[in-house]
Amino acid sequence: MIVNCQALAGKEMEHIREAHIELDDSIISFVGDGFVSEAEDLKGFLALPGLVNAHTHIGDSFAKDACAGLSVQQAVGKDGMKWKLYEKADKKEVVAGMRDSAKEMLSSGITTYADFREGGHEGLRDLKDATKDLPIKTIALGRDLKGTLEDCDGLGLNLYQIGEIPLDRKDLRDKIIAVHAGEVPGEVESALRVDPDIIVHYTNCTHEDIRAAAKKKITVVTCPRSNACLRVGFPKVKELIDAGVNVALGTDNVMVNSPEMWGEMEFLYKASQLFEGLTPLEVLKMASVNGSRALGRNTGAIEKGKTGDIIFIDLRASNMKGSRDIHASLVSRCRKENVIKVLINGKTAVDKITSHIY
Repeated sequence: MIVNCQALAGKEMEHIREAHIELDDSIISFVGDGFVSEAEDLKGFLALPGLVNAHTHIGDSFAKDACAGLSVQQAVGKDGMKWKLYEKADKKEVVAGMRDSAKEMLSSGITTYADFREGGHEGLRDLKDATKDLPIKTIALGRDLKGTLEDCDGLGLNLYQIGEIPLDRKDLRDKIIAVHAGEVPGEVESALRVDPDIIVHYTNCTHEDIRAAAKKKITVVTCPRSNACLRVGFPKVKELIDAGVNVALGTDNVMVNSPEMWGEMEFLYKASQLFEGLTPLEVLKMASVNGSRALGRNTGAIEKGKTGDIIFIDLRASNMKGSRDIHASLVSRCRKENVIKVLINGKTAVDKITSHIY
């Protein structure tokens, strides 16, 4: 497959106004300047890497806004409202909600997401059932698991569950260990002691915590909309990035937020101007390059050798026309309706031109 288009190429997302992208089956084999003959004509569209939502709880999709106005402890703490809702939830409703959220993510340009899955092995089976015929890539991080970890991609734990981490890390092989910490002051220090691959939130952290994450090469996944809604605070994203920490972006609970990244990027970018001032490119990389790195995927950039997870944005749309800074316009103005085509593993997963949408 060869496509003529505009593109954000490489890990630094260089804007190439006349580009062609070649795919050899599922892999990007070439990205170059200039249009070529015998290519699919997408000249009015901008190609960028598929978005990576590095932290979700799509199991909560059956209870949207059920915790409006509650604090983080009241909503999702150990004895929070969330768990009372799960006790009364109908499984079919939970699975249907997960499927709806996975489809929403896919249609909005998210090609990979990591989900903290409640409910042990049964919860993992429910997630698999909800997404079994969808091309979106699910990274399933389980909890409350007895014995084997074969049916998941790793562990997604609260601090009170870190005893589930095997003492011998060799048993994990390529499994991810991710831990929630930092929504409450003092949590980050405890999470750092177990050396996870990922710490989610990291909102209430010290300068020493930030240096420790960089030294230990721990990825931090921030969820700024969730932090704001649950009155947690604003993450120190710029300081983390400047310290050399790989910082990715997630949308957290569907109960609290929509699971799409455009709103998350806009909120983070604009709110950060009140504090330390992130650049649009830094935010875009959090939602693609950095998220892919956090999850160990060969995606996140349009460059030779990467898997062909690519999305195409309609630059002719009224909200995108006239842009003088494409990175800023993507972060500030792009919406899921502007995502006109999605490739996953080099194959068409969504094509709104032909009305092919899961």
